[in-house]
Amino acid sequence: MPSALLSAVCCPGPQVCCLLSAVRCLILAACRLHIFAAMPSSEPFVIAVVDDDPSVRQLLNIVVKRAGAIVLEAGTLAEGERILREYPWDVAVIDRLLPDGDGLELCKLVTAGTVESHRYVVILSGLQSHEEKMRGFEAGADEYIGKPIDPGEFAARLRGIRRSVTSQKTLMARLFMLEQLSVMDAMTQVYNYRFFDAEIRRYYDLAVRHQRALALAMVDLDHFKKVNDTFGHRIGDQVLIEISNMIAQGIRSSDVLARYGGEEFAVILPETNLEEAFMLAERLRGSIAGSILDVANGPTHLTVSIGVAAVSPHIGTPVRLVESADRALYIAKTEGRNCVRRYRPDADERRETWHSGPNNPHHPLVVR
Repeated sequence: MPSALLSAVCCPGPQVCCLLSAVRCLILAACRLHIFAAMPSSEPFVIAVVDDDPSVRQLLNIVVKRAGAIVLEAGTLAEGERILREYPWDVAVIDRLLPDGDGLELCKLVTAGTVESHRYVVILSGLQSHEEKMRGFEAGADEYIGKPIDPGEFAARLRGIRRSVTSQKTLMARLFMLEQLSVMDAMTQVYNYRFFDAEIRRYYDLAVRHQRALALAMVDLDHFKKVNDTFGHRIGDQVLIEISNMIAQGIRSSDVLARYGGEEFAVILPETNLEEAFMLAERLRGSIAGSILDVANGPTHLTVSIGVAAVSPHIGTPVRLVESADRALYIAKTEGRNCVRRYRPDADERRETWHSGPNNPHHPLVVR
């Protein structure tokens, strides 16, 4: 035992001599016992200790570090609130009687509305009546341990807590992976139709409620069937992957890219009006048209057709928004491909589009 550690818990007065003497004995015992063997873990395990007594923090520091965990320390409620807010942690060990308040207030603060469901809160206190323990549990504590601390018992409890926390974190990670798999397209690794269907409804509702702009672009590969028929589906799959990567690189981080089906992709464009969506789609079309795809059978050149539509008084539902963008895409396909068409809500008899493809650059076109 280092002399500095023993001096840190020296008796400041006769009235607490017996208590600190017991603490010194517990620290010495903690160093001799073999019950603090490190528990293997694939990631750091962080325990925050909030206690105003330096000797208690020293004792817990020994126990926690021997258990292979990282320790964060605080001596006041305010300092404890700061470290629990600013640093990631798995277990918080909080003393009841802190200089600037009751540790139960900190317990309530860190457990109220938390999304980190794996976290574990332990209350330390010399107040061990049934009523006080119930107050601790009602404040959100997972465990209530009395003082003075038995280092062997605390180490055993810590092992159990760590198993519980680790299992919970593993479960959460697996659930997150399953959730991601359920909304991702397995081949292109962009969002799938299921995710798109939910998101377009959510974005539409937000746009209408807050009177914000929202646009949708439907992107379709030109002559993709010919690629499959000529080179096979394996090459076709590589082409889809390359195109999806190019679309992802050509849009903004706030946009949502999904595989709508087959060789068709959908891009949700928040805070974007029809003209802005058109310009973004045109840049994307030009980028793909000017690129050479590097696939297994050699360099390949492909183009896309794009239809765009935006929320307006004439488009009153998310389904109608999708139909409008799809209708504009259909016009782009029938008007020569490798171009962008925007939906104009002049009924089905008259839609004005801007054909910016290579066959007719920069001339407005009325589609009847």
